[in-house]
Amino acid sequence: MEAKKIKLDEQAISEILFADTDSESGAEASDVEDEFSESEEEQEASAQEDKPQAATSGAASPTWGPPQGRNIKIHPFVGPAKGLKNGDAPHINKDSSPLAVLMLFFTEIFSLLVEQTNLYYQQHLDRQAGPTCRLPDITLPDVMTFTALALQMGQTVKDTLHDYWSRLKEMHTPFYGETMTRDRFLHILRFLHFADNSRRHDPDGEYDILWKIRTVFNTLNQACPKFYNPSEHLTVDEVIVKF
Repeated sequence: MEAKKIKLDEQAISEILFADTDSESGAEASDVEDEFSESEEEQEASAQEDKPQAATSGAASPTWGPPQGRNIKIHPFVGPAKGLKNGDAPHINKDSSPLAVLMLFFTEIFSLLVEQTNLYYQQHLDRQAGPTCRLPDITLPDVMTFTALALQMGQTVKDTLHDYWSRLKEMHTPFYGETMTRDRFLHILRFLHFADNSRRHDPDGEYDILWKIRTVFNTLNQACPKFYNPSEHLTVDEVIVKF
């Protein structure tokens, strides 16, 4: 007889989920799937057998925790006092703005961007044959504004960069023009640089790009333990840590 899908009540679903999470039961996914398909005769028989069991088991939810019967040693947490290191960030407190906390970790990166971008622009001017009009150096607020606009562009996607400053009625978005001029944004974008120019770069630029990314990660890795001690309960996102 053709198998027929049956509808499980909440208690039966909880029991199946609890059995499936028990790693010592050895149950495979196919075994659980088989329990969802029974013939009409098996369905009626199992319903009669399950009635006493449902009455005694009650509606209590299963208890989640480590598998029973295993020798699991949980080491005590011996880390330093959790939270902000006040000695290294005395100006940060519970009333500080999110921007102040962000700059605590990213000020060094933004400062390197300012320094290297201005240096790269100066090298560009030195290579010019004739006299050129030097634009003002970019500042830390310039880089922060540039970064904010670049992030916002992901929310209001347009076909070209110039469209963000377009004054056409059907395309006009005042936020960008009121925040930074188009020429200033394009100037920063053209000369944005994050590298130690004393290093020798490979012809393809692949090593240079990887080194820039590594420099950013190293700077953040040094800033995180400098200003903050994590608590015992820590979630590491998108990273698999062996220990």
